[in-house]
Amino acid sequence: MNVLGQTGERLQSKATILNVNDHPATLYLVSQTLRLAGYQVLEASTGREGMAIAAGKPDLVLLDVHLPDLDGYEVCRRLRAQEETSGLLIAHLSAVSVQREDRIRGLAYGADAYWTTPIEDEELLANIEALLRLQRRAQEAIRVRDDFLSIAAHELKTPLTALRLNLERALYLTARGTGDTLPKATIDKALKPAVRQLDRMRQLLDALLDVSRLSRQRLNLEVGTVELMDLARDVALRLEPHARASGVELVLEAPREPVVLFGDRLRLEQVLNNLLTNAIKYGGGKPVRLRVEEQADMAALTVQDQGIGIAPEDQARIFGRFERATSTRQSDSLGLGLYIAKEIITAHGGSITVMSELGHGTTFQVNLPLRRTERY
Repeated sequence: MNVLGQTGERLQSKATILNVNDHPATLYLVSQTLRLAGYQVLEASTGREGMAIAAGKPDLVLLDVHLPDLDGYEVCRRLRAQEETSGLLIAHLSAVSVQREDRIRGLAYGADAYWTTPIEDEELLANIEALLRLQRRAQEAIRVRDDFLSIAAHELKTPLTALRLNLERALYLTARGTGDTLPKATIDKALKPAVRQLDRMRQLLDALLDVSRLSRQRLNLEVGTVELMDLARDVALRLEPHARASGVELVLEAPREPVVLFGDRLRLEQVLNNLLTNAIKYGGGKPVRLRVEEQADMAALTVQDQGIGIAPEDQARIFGRFERATSTRQSDSLGLGLYIAKEIITAHGGSITVMSELGHGTTFQVNLPLRRTERY
């Protein structure tokens, strides 16, 4: 029997349910319903037996209230009290304790749900699917949080380590000076790298703050008139020393007429800075082209490199949080740049696309409407 559709099938194919009931006929009928729906089913007929099996951490414990040794309330309380089973999903299913007070008691002892029979198979399965779906969403949120903390800690540790080494070097040099004046070049050599690492930490923290704002949909735009070519020229000028140091020529292709739109200039600079920085970094030392043009009712920004490229299967996910294109693109970044860029562009009512082929470079194109939009 399948009454849940494709989403239910995916949940069921991976879910294990422990069915605890001392009534043989009820135990059989409920277990059969679950198996026909695609769940893996474990069975127990006493509270102690159920607790022993629950130590294996099934996805859901379907727990009768009336059992011959320990009642379901006590089993639930004990499972919650033990660290290894405290996070189990537990639902009471009772044919006898059906009063409001029974439900309150069951939930107070730690059950996640309290259902009473008679109950149609379809309703029982729908309730189970909903409970499992909520559980998995909570688990996914925890996983994302843990990944976020792990990546942030790793990325912040790198500039902190370099900063400490540079400051220790500066202290060492001043200690050796023994009252003599140190040459300015020596001091600069010791302290300028520390300043760069502080800038790197600031950029990382800004990225983390942006992700936090985006998760709460609080990316406020300071909208005004923006001349896109003027913006592109400013960003390219700031990045010119970085490009030159990487052996990259920045080629700026300008339109015949100004391209004007309504948007947040600082946020759009952030988008272009990210795209150009990536192109310089992964462009293989070859020229990077930045083109500004007007297409119908859209303003278009195109950044093209001739570097290593991005595999087709990676081109969709690179706009996700903490994503990098391939293992060859390991870098001192959180994998947030393209995610933040896409969200900023979306907030402007625009879009960003990528075209790439391994070994033949990558082209990002940003399209922005030539009108005022307020999404945030």
